[in-house]
Amino acid sequence: MDDFSTLISALEKNISSSTDKKLSYLRSDLHKAIDNLYTQVESVIWLNKRLSLKAQLPPLRGWPVSPDFLLKLHTWIRKNKPKIIVETGSGSSTLVIADALRQNGFGKLYSFEHLEKYANQTYETLDDEHLTPWVELRVGSLEVWEGPHLNPTGADPISKWYPLNLAGIEGVDLLLVDGPPGNTCQYARYPAVPAFIDRLSPNAQVWMDDANRQDEKDVCEHWAENYGFNLEFFPLEKGLGLLTRK
Repeated sequence: MDDFSTLISALEKNISSSTDKKLSYLRSDLHKAIDNLYTQVESVIWLNKRLSLKAQLPPLRGWPVSPDFLLKLHTWIRKNKPKIIVETGSGSSTLVIADALRQNGFGKLYSFEHLEKYANQTYETLDDEHLTPWVELRVGSLEVWEGPHLNPTGADPISKWYPLNLAGIEGVDLLLVDGPPGNTCQYARYPAVPAFIDRLSPNAQVWMDDANRQDEKDVCEHWAENYGFNLEFFPLEKGLGLLTRK
């Protein structure tokens, strides 16, 4: 009987301890969620103060770039005044970049998009905001990628990337990588640096969105090692991998 009572007591302690731990984890997750919500709302407020857009930005939840990333992006462009920017994947970032270039008074954005539907939506908003002179949209379905890649040879799905329509793009000061989608293939964004490495300016930066994801972290680390970049990760909502020339 004493052994049974001891066993029951031990089980009760374990249950109590387990419950306390679960509650502690839940409280921690709740505090993180509240902190992140505050950061994103604060970022939207500051971003709207800095933008010269007449209409509102597209929704910034789900797949689109997060507000804290866009605020950092707009601030960086206004301060550093890049002449040539390239992004893979169009959308809210296209509008924010174009607005910053217009405020600077010079510069050009080349935006690569593989879905005509989204390209048309982006172009319509750019046109409404009189931002088309600052952006060139290059639209084309993803094609088989033959260059260096982390995706194993013979993998399924195979490696694909945007059409190599790079004519006229030289001296890229900022390469923003936010596409193709991760379900395209493993390490889907890897070709961005191999494609543009010879077209980057001496002080170019490469920004990787969604750098909280393991694929994107691995891609950034391989870029840094193979192409001679310094790498720093920033704890934004979805993560930012920032690569600079050594």
